[in-house]
Amino acid sequence: MKNPGRLPPKEQREAAEKALLEAAREYYKAIEEPTRKLNQALAAAAGPPEGVPASDKKSLVTRRRMVEILKEADPAGEGLTLYTILKVVSDLQQQDE
Repeated sequence: MKNPGRLPPKEQREAAEKALLEAAREYYKAIEEPTRKLNQALAAAAGPPEGVPASDKKSLVTRRRMVEILKEADPAGEGLTLYTILKVVSDLQQQDE
């Protein structure tokens, strides 16, 4: 049997859950458009220069430079990893197909 003295009051828990849900919805709504823009910019930077076939595996911006740019732009200095960038680009390419 659980110790009933250690359970949080139902009203407080429900209020905290509601506040978290509302904050999360606002957060995801607020980052939706900037995320879309960043993803498009990543895909464009990872794409080949004009006149170069995509099969040549050349990109406008090197992968290393993309990582550096994102670290520079991030206030925490973390940016995105190369693997995250490649996943975003891959996901966008699959959506276009």
